[in-house]
Amino acid sequence: MGRYILILTAALSLGGCTSVVTGTPEAAPGRMTVAPTASTDPCSLLTNDEAAALSLKGPGTAKPAEPKYRTPPSCSWHSSNPDASYDGTLETLYATDMPIGEYYSTQPAGQENLGGVTWEKYPSAIGDFMCDLAIKLSANSFVAISSQNLSDTSKACNLAEQAAPVVAKHLPRS
Repeated sequence: MGRYILILTAALSLGGCTSVVTGTPEAAPGRMTVAPTASTDPCSLLTNDEAAALSLKGPGTAKPAEPKYRTPPSCSWHSSNPDASYDGTLETLYATDMPIGEYYSTQPAGQENLGGVTWEKYPSAIGDFMCDLAIKLSANSFVAISSQNLSDTSKACNLAEQAAPVVAKHLPRS
């Protein structure tokens, strides 16, 4: 009899450890944790989780290219801090059919190695309160990150520099 109790106890304990869950796993609505591979969508350069880690509200707001203004597709994120105004805004641009020199009318003012890639720092044509970091991907493609600080121009690059290593993870590798 002791042998039957031992077999019954073993069978019950093994049977209680398995259960079948049906369906397909999906992320919560509006939540993307991994960027699609090989995407040229500027909003894919930051996931919602990455944006949140930078104190930005996701998802980003996409804006189509405006060829007549020589503007590639872009995506904007705003600060999760309601008091930040425009100082907490980050914009990414992803050009696939425009040389970097066609978008920027000036030469880079310097370089920064962030996230394992070398970003060129471009002066803004509209003032020191804006900061652009850009990387040339090919003869006709580039990615740029733009941030600003209207209240303290010395901090204009802070958000772009914080975002650059994160964005670098989503750049195509040659």
